[in-house]
Amino acid sequence: MNLDPRTLLFSLILTYSLTVLSLLVAASGGSGGRKHDGMGKWAAAMFLETLTWTLIAARGTIPDVFSVIVANGLKAASHALILAAIYEFQQRRGPQWPYYFVPIALAMVMAAILVDDIGGRFIWGGLIFGFQLVLIGHALLSDQETRAGRAWRLLFGGVAMIVLVLGLRAIAALSGHSEFAQPQNSLTLHPIQLISFIAIMATALLGSIGFVLMIKERTDREIMHLAMTDSLTQVPNRRALMAYAEHAMARRNGSPLAVLMIDVDHFKRINDTHGHPIGDEVLRKVATRLASRLRGHDLLGRYGGEEFCVIAPDADIEGALTLAESLRETIASIPFATEHGGLSITISIGISRCPPNVIRELTEVLAEADAALYTAKQTGRNKVVIFDIEAG
Repeated sequence: MNLDPRTLLFSLILTYSLTVLSLLVAASGGSGGRKHDGMGKWAAAMFLETLTWTLIAARGTIPDVFSVIVANGLKAASHALILAAIYEFQQRRGPQWPYYFVPIALAMVMAAILVDDIGGRFIWGGLIFGFQLVLIGHALLSDQETRAGRAWRLLFGGVAMIVLVLGLRAIAALSGHSEFAQPQNSLTLHPIQLISFIAIMATALLGSIGFVLMIKERTDREIMHLAMTDSLTQVPNRRALMAYAEHAMARRNGSPLAVLMIDVDHFKRINDTHGHPIGDEVLRKVATRLASRLRGHDLLGRYGGEEFCVIAPDADIEGALTLAESLRETIASIPFATEHGGLSITISIGISRCPPNVIRELTEVLAEADAALYTAKQTGRNKVVIFDIEAG
């Protein structure tokens, strides 16, 4: 098949049109309400790309003001919308308005000056569009949450591919090659032009797929967070706590591990006296204080009701006792401010441990910590009790 410019341009237009249609279907799906995931802006960017290549394909049959000047402006505008879509997805404040509109104006001025010089447009257009693509790449690399998944690599790879193509086109123009195939002439495609068409088509697909997958990855992370987080205290729930404990037990490699079972003393009295909203507030603040005193690899979770649990890897008996006393003191030392005034809160803690090089079952360790906690509450509360393995 003869790969003339119009054939390749038709393929590009078809690719972008189908991409826009798919994105519109994806953007209109799901629950009602306005979504701020950038999908709408991304679809609009792909629509502008479709218009761009439609105008370029009509070169020779419509005035150059549309097929060259407007087309370059639309191309820059699509890049600006892609940048805006990424920042909306990231829920971050984007660059100031000149970073969006100045490249559009420059692209149109450049195209107007070099309307009959395709080589010049390759050089100067490459600089303008390259600057926009660098901004897009920076937006992807500078957001840690975006890079938490893998889909961003598809989008970043597409950006890098187009930057490379822009550089190759500029090099071809600077090397003195002045005759390039265009829709209105019968010249054979320059190899760089063929590479450009392939890269642009691939980027239309990879970039859009990558963006949709970025949204899906974030949605999956949010669902997982909801499934593994206690809605009241925002610490890991029992399910997440047990998963971490099993993982920590499996990776001990002979190291010690401690489990601290924590209970808020007289919590029922707090609810009965001050009401459940105050009780909920106390639980939130207790969780916050406890979490602030943990080591980096310790995990605090809500075990149920007013009970919390700490999984402390690499903690021997002395370390576990030091940690438990620190947690007890941080709760008892300062009253909790509420709308009913300051409330003095205390906690009781039961400790169980996995000694070095001893294989134990998690259920057994949890039962021992719970038994130690029961002893602490029965012998006065506001204290730390270590389960005596030998006494059983």
